[in-house]
Amino acid sequence: MRIRDVALRAARSLKQAKARTLLTSLAIGVGAFTITLSLAAGVGGRAYTDQIVSANTDVKELSVTKAPLKQQQGPLKYSETSSAVSTALFSTEPLSQSDIDAIQKVKDVVSVSPNYNPQIKYITRTGHDKYIASISTFSPSVTLTYAAGSTSGDLADDEIILTEDYVSALGFKNNQDVIGKTVDIVIDKLSAATPENKTVTFRVKAVSSKSGLAFRAQSSLLISNSSAKTLYDYINKGTRSYGLFILAAVQVTSADKAQSVKDKLIGLGYKAETAADVLGAINTFINVLQGILLGFGMLAIITSVFGIINTQYISVLERTQQIGLMKALGMRRRDVGRLFKLEAAWIGFLGGAIGSGLAIIGGTVANPIISKALDIGDIRLIIFTPMNIAIVIIGLVLVSVLSGILPARKAAKLDPIEALRTE
Repeated sequence: MRIRDVALRAARSLKQAKARTLLTSLAIGVGAFTITLSLAAGVGGRAYTDQIVSANTDVKELSVTKAPLKQQQGPLKYSETSSAVSTALFSTEPLSQSDIDAIQKVKDVVSVSPNYNPQIKYITRTGHDKYIASISTFSPSVTLTYAAGSTSGDLADDEIILTEDYVSALGFKNNQDVIGKTVDIVIDKLSAATPENKTVTFRVKAVSSKSGLAFRAQSSLLISNSSAKTLYDYINKGTRSYGLFILAAVQVTSADKAQSVKDKLIGLGYKAETAADVLGAINTFINVLQGILLGFGMLAIITSVFGIINTQYISVLERTQQIGLMKALGMRRRDVGRLFKLEAAWIGFLGGAIGSGLAIIGGTVANPIISKALDIGDIRLIIFTPMNIAIVIIGLVLVSVLSGILPARKAAKLDPIEALRTE
């Protein structure tokens, strides 16, 4: 018999036992549902982390700190850089100006920008209240979502990017109204015996809005690196923490040089991370979670394998006379075995299709709910791909065929005369 005819006969046989076929397919469908959903979550999670890293980091930039301090028993020895600052303020020894200079000399390094992040006193504007705020350094490589205004390249030294919260707090009519207006940043000289306030005026270049891709503090106001240095110098000059930094951003000549520069910096006693390192760490976490979900799916499939074997054995027993008649009419043993294998394949296909279909429906419904709960906008964390769905269904068909081998062999070996005598 042709394979097509055997396949159609297998489908008709399963149709005659609808309830049993459906229940067995649903059993394998549970595994298909779990595996399809976990694969989609893995694809969505990795796509999301790719977007986060590309939006917040530059492939030509490394984040550099000193190597972690070694744990030691008892008191630490005193030194000018490590005693008060590194042990009290930092988990590692801070970078000093000599470190910055040493990093700058490394081949393929273009620039080294210490993380200034000056601690301002407050932000205000004439005739309005004062508000606590944090200042961060703007990076052109970081993708921001703007509620008003925009930037092209770096900020000028007198420009600032506000967040939406400060627009209304400082008394502006709306996001567009603040563009081009000025705000005042007030800072204190920490080394002064008596407070010495200084007011620095900035012109608002843009207003940033919340984004599901931004992992920098959403409340931070952004200024240029040189402006941040100016504020930092005024605030910290004369203190013991002046000239000591938690980390530094190192720009290299090209993306393909990032790893070689990283290796050189590690050799010099620094800890360096590239954009690929950040992405790899996040994806490792996602892979572990996905592996756990896949494990549950595989357990469900292993359980359903015994269901398929049981169903096929019962089918052989119920159709013993029919098998004997088919053999008596000239059906070959190979075709009989193929018939039951194809029946198992149909069960696997139905289970895979049902499970994958329910996963797609469930994922489509859950996507906006998850995005809303995590406040990440229109970003979807569950992404279904035709390739993954096809792999799941084809894989379940193969598993089902393997499960049906023993019942198929039993059916193929039946003696037609003995089978026809069966009541």
